[in-house]
Amino acid sequence: MKKIIISSIITAGILLTGSVQASNKIDPTVEGKLVKVCEAIKSDSVIKVNVAIRDSGLGIKQIAKGLVCNGYDSVSFALANEAEKTAKYMAKKSTETHQEMVAKL
Repeated sequence: MKKIIISSIITAGILLTGSVQASNKIDPTVEGKLVKVCEAIKSDSVIKVNVAIRDSGLGIKQIAKGLVCNGYDSVSFALANEAEKTAKYMAKKSTETHQEMVAKL
C-alpha cells in the first residue's frame, strides 16, 4: 500500500512539473528580437550586433551568457558561421575565463 501511495505522489509530481515547464513560453516579440541578435552575430558585424542587442532590451552580458542560437552559445554560433569578429566580441563580453575564451577561438 505504501508503494502505491509513494508512486502516485511521484507520478503526480512529474506530471505537474511537465505542465509548469510547458507553460513557460517566451513572448513572440522577445523571441523575434533574439532571433535578430542571432542573425547579427552570424553577419560578422559588431555594429549590427550592438544595434540588435540594444533593440532587444537586454544587456550585453545577459545575451553573451544566456543566448542560444541553433543550439550553440553566442561565441560557438559565431565561430560555426565563420564570424570571427563577432565571436571575439561576444567572448570578451561574456564572463568566461580567459582559458575558456581561448579554447573557443
